[in-house]
Amino acid sequence: MPKILTKEQIEFYHSQGYLSPIDGISREEAQAMLKDLDDFEGSHGMSAGRLQIKGHLCFMRSFELTFNQIILDVVEDLIGPNILAFASRFWIKKARDGAYVSWHQDSAYFGLEPHQLVTVWLAISEASEEMGCMKIIPKSHLGPSKAHEETFHDKNLLARGQAIRGVDENDAVYMPLKQGQFSCHHERLLHASDPNKTDRQRVGLGLFFIPTHVKSNIGRRPACLVRGVDDFGHWDKDPTPKSRIDIDMIAHIKNAGRRYVDEKYKQETERT
Repeated sequence: MPKILTKEQIEFYHSQGYLSPIDGISREEAQAMLKDLDDFEGSHGMSAGRLQIKGHLCFMRSFELTFNQIILDVVEDLIGPNILAFASRFWIKKARDGAYVSWHQDSAYFGLEPHQLVTVWLAISEASEEMGCMKIIPKSHLGPSKAHEETFHDKNLLARGQAIRGVDENDAVYMPLKQGQFSCHHERLLHASDPNKTDRQRVGLGLFFIPTHVKSNIGRRPACLVRGVDDFGHWDKDPTPKSRIDIDMIAHIKNAGRRYVDEKYKQETERT
């Protein structure tokens, strides 16, 4: 029996590769997260968007969002009751700064087997089409993995500027979100986002969830059990933030994200 989604929504996700929009957190909670992010940038001179792969661990509030009942009920309906929070990223586009995300598949470089990760993209601010909300290609998760080019473009928010060429933009579906809403997409779904053309900052939090039976094919890595039980033991345990903004966590976050930015580490594009 599904927790929160209808049978039709679950079937749509598996056939189309995405769901959007879903009401998630309150405006007040989203505003408080924005305050944490602003305070972090003001104190440390860097955007939390630079914290690759596990940025949520720097903040108690975002760590607690990985246990949010509504979010986990939706995730459970899609991938089952035993769930690990594998990774995260704050996706921050300043007003009119030209930052974008090229077409890509998360499965190309996450190094997971089997490909059952679901991404929850939570709108910490409004994410309209003009602000550069996510766009996706429906059903693209059903085909083979695509070849990625590593561009390292300075305006591409992906760690290496990973890009898939030749995507037909006429097939794209935009997924605008109100503040506090979220979308879900399969890790093999083609997705991207355009620059923010407004005078307001656009902030989202991508939370990456996997069922506990999923393995890392690039060696042991840490994750956090957020629901159910883990009978497999494929993952080490992530540390828990100890304060509202846990600066001591940055070293762990940077170490976890090193392979995503360092050219000496091979990406996983040959995986199917």
